[in-house]
Amino acid sequence: MDVMEAVKDKARYREIVEYFDKMVDPGTEQTALLIDAIEQMSEEIFEHYKAMQVIFKTAVADILMRRDREGGFDFLTDSQKGQLSYALRKAGALRVLLWEKYEAYDRELQ
Repeated sequence: MDVMEAVKDKARYREIVEYFDKMVDPGTEQTALLIDAIEQMSEEIFEHYKAMQVIFKTAVADILMRRDREGGFDFLTDSQKGQLSYALRKAGALRVLLWEKYEAYDRELQ
């Protein structure tokens, strides 16, 4: 699915939510795509907009739990670290996440 094309059509929001919701481990690339889609979504379709935020927060929480287990972000490639940093920064700017809570993780990714 071309998510960034689909997000232009509000009638496809349910399909987009299902696409991300079915992912078992979205990874950093899909997490970055997810926050980009959230940015483009209309908040007027609150049910789907909120569902996307929950999916995003869960994906970030999963990555951070692995970081805690492994003692750092060494399990990510440099590219993946960049994708995660991008997603965290954008989520903070969009107020999907409370930036102050995630800023230290972002510094660690640099």
